[in-house]
Amino acid sequence: MTPAIQEAIEVLLNHSDTYGCLHIECNQEIMDELFLYIKEHMHGKNAAYITLQEKGYERDTVRSYLRFFHELFGETRDLDTVMEDFGLLGLSRRRMRDLKPGECMKTHLARISMQRAEFCFLEEPLLNLDEDGTKKVLHWVDEQCDNGVSFITAHSSLRHTLLMPGTAFYYENGTFHQVEHEEDSGTCEEDIFEILKIPAKSGSRVLFFDPKDIDYVESSNKNNYVSVRGELFLVQSTMDQLEENLKKSGFFRCHRSYLVNLQKVERFEKWTKNSYVLVLNNQAKSQVPLSKGRLAELKETFHW
Repeated sequence: MTPAIQEAIEVLLNHSDTYGCLHIECNQEIMDELFLYIKEHMHGKNAAYITLQEKGYERDTVRSYLRFFHELFGETRDLDTVMEDFGLLGLSRRRMRDLKPGECMKTHLARISMQRAEFCFLEEPLLNLDEDGTKKVLHWVDEQCDNGVSFITAHSSLRHTLLMPGTAFYYENGTFHQVEHEEDSGTCEEDIFEILKIPAKSGSRVLFFDPKDIDYVESSNKNNYVSVRGELFLVQSTMDQLEENLKKSGFFRCHRSYLVNLQKVERFEKWTKNSYVLVLNNQAKSQVPLSKGRLAELKETFHW
């Protein structure tokens, strides 16, 4: 299936039934627009919302805050069980105003877990969580999805977006682009094809990136990383291996420590007599160094 591209929030959300749970990488402005549109769209329905602005009742302890909602929603599970599900038992006596951002998010997720909403909008649900907290939240979201709850989540991190169960999109240049998943492209055993995906580690998972989505490859502190929409992902291959695999996709070894996607290059700049950079046409306008010794090869490549 060809990954979808939607040009507006309204169009994307109107097709949410097609995609299932939606997870979107975007900036704060788009997160705010999503929240306002969804809240209006879901008015009168059993929906739950969490934004980064929510702090709760600041003088309450975590336990007293959750106890109020435990009674309000008529939750049948023991309160300790609810708190344990989100790793909150050790924070029982902590006041809400003293919680760290990740602890605050887990507390609000515990709250809406008792609401039994049919739809949830979550802003940055994995931000500032440690590995255990991330696993607990992902387990809960996955469980709720299986029970028919619909989710739309918004993230500033592509990695967090891809970790969520459902369909991932990223926002770029005014449109929403569906992230292609490895399982979307089926092959027969007798099919002969060349692997064009670059594996990269994200926590305990391995993500597969299409070369066209990679801005550049960077070698730093004996590790190699691919840069995708402003975020670095660790890869296990050597730079020489990556150069060999990616050159057929338009990548150029512009520096001993860098490979650059030539399709992403917007302009060449000479900063000093011996200092050159390639400026990319991504949102960050990334500046990738170009070695003086590789300038002639680049000129030959571009015929200039």
